[in-house]
Amino acid sequence: MIVLNYSLFKYGGEISISIFGIINRVMMFSLSPVLGVSQGFLPVAGFNIGAKNNARVKETIKKAIWFGSILGTIIFIGIVIFKEEIIWVFTNDSSLLAETPNAMLIVFLVTPIVTMQLIGSAYFQAAGKAMPALFLTLLKQGIFLIPLAYILPKYYGINGIWWSFPIADVLSTIITIWILKREVDKNLK
Repeated sequence: MIVLNYSLFKYGGEISISIFGIINRVMMFSLSPVLGVSQGFLPVAGFNIGAKNNARVKETIKKAIWFGSILGTIIFIGIVIFKEEIIWVFTNDSSLLAETPNAMLIVFLVTPIVTMQLIGSAYFQAAGKAMPALFLTLLKQGIFLIPLAYILPKYYGINGIWWSFPIADVLSTIITIWILKREVDKNLK
């Protein structure tokens, strides 16, 4: 977070840190249902992995991703429709009201696919495979987001920071899908 805050201050000043504060609070609140899907997935997957019921594990993965993606889509649509109203909950500052909606839309752009990252990591956690679970958990923030938030603003200013979020999500999702598919094909036949 130090790199992110540094970049926010360097390229956008105090207002960008305030914008991120609003976006971060909205993110924590709005993504709770998607996190709930991944937390609900854990015991069901763990039980069926232990019972060696591979068909049920695969079915659980598919349903959790499907349901979480539907929730993510609803959340994104809600943010698109009510972005100004959401921001009004946090501030009435005119500059924040003017600049936050665009940044928030960019940051939340790929919310519908975030579930794939969460379920991929949760699967490995349920299977007792700590290293892939840890890797997938750190993938977005530690491996993609921080470097992107440091590099992109050099070329695109403050928008580079906002775009680093969906780019990190897309890259993390691609890698998660690839690793999860390999695991399912290899161990859940």
